[in-house]
Amino acid sequence: MTLIISVIATLVILFAACHDASAQQPVVRISGRVTDFSGNPMGGASVFWQNESFDDVCSAVCDSTGHYEARVPAGRHYCVSAVNMRHYPKSDQLSVTSPDDMRLEFWAWNYIAERDTTLDIRYHRMEAYGINIFQIQGATPAYQIYVRPMSLTRTAEWIARQSNDVSLAPPPELLDVKVWIDGVEVDVLMKQQVKEYFSAEQTGTAYLITVSYRPPRTPYTTFRIQLTDMENGDQGEGICHYERFR
Repeated sequence: MTLIISVIATLVILFAACHDASAQQPVVRISGRVTDFSGNPMGGASVFWQNESFDDVCSAVCDSTGHYEARVPAGRHYCVSAVNMRHYPKSDQLSVTSPDDMRLEFWAWNYIAERDTTLDIRYHRMEAYGINIFQIQGATPAYQIYVRPMSLTRTAEWIARQSNDVSLAPPPELLDVKVWIDGVEVDVLMKQQVKEYFSAEQTGTAYLITVSYRPPRTPYTTFRIQLTDMENGDQGEGICHYERFR
């Protein structure tokens, strides 16, 4: 009996220590609004902060006006995503029946939560997926953005074709690209369509986008990329925090 009491007491102490450590972990308050590109609220959408395994670190749900608020562990997060599963294709929660009413999701990459801030999110029928930012050493000062545009309309067309070439992005002449660095729009100097390796059987379409250089003013730079398929109107937006000397 004494041993059992001792074990229980030890577990209580350990639980209290873990709880205290969790309570002492720095957190920041992030809030904002989730909408489409016309400003219509995405009520019921969920916003997730995730690790490299895409496990949820924390999350928030938007109210009917699209507003959300979350207390997020301070530090770097692998990604942030936002989606309403009631609008997401192939979801068991899907509530819309018309393909025109379906929506994809939003992604932010290498997201740094260092202070209380506002993160407004827009998404529609295109994902700006897998954003990576880098500079070419020894080259003319510029930024390179690697991104995989994934259009919902073109995804449906690809499924109908049943092709191993996963062509979910519009061709260069039909892809409109806008880029902001720390809130300031910069020039898009070049966009190149490239093949991305998925498997021995499948390749996909991605883009390498070159934009003009803007000197960093803070330890990290915020890139916001907006993509529009000029043929079908599918739009998407993504964010990436870039640390030059990481």
